[in-house]
Amino acid sequence: MSDALASSEPPTDDPGGKRREQRRRVLLSGKLVHSAGELTVDCAIQDLSATGARIRVPDDTLVGDPIYLINMSHGVAWRARVAWRRDNRLGLAFSHAFDLSQVNEDAPKVLRRLWMEHIR
Repeated sequence: MSDALASSEPPTDDPGGKRREQRRRVLLSGKLVHSAGELTVDCAIQDLSATGARIRVPDDTLVGDPIYLINMSHGVAWRARVAWRRDNRLGLAFSHAFDLSQVNEDAPKVLRRLWMEHIR
């Protein structure tokens, strides 16, 4: 694990070139699904790459494994882990992506259901 991911501080740049993918600054509507799909929380996706994201959640939001992030605007979800946390900002590292426009047996059904309810 890189020092930037192990830190409780959010990385602000990549001076050592350790980041595998370039982050894009975005502002997208997201939803965190955690604790085996039992809990959800709305969030703002602030930075995004193929391997992770920086999100903003309401203050004092507790997050339990497993974690999934849904990009509500584009119908994509990722299985993720918390790489760092500072106040209400979290850095997530992605391990698997799911296209919610297609039925996927590997994805928890709640992910597609939440996205489908959002687009109706």
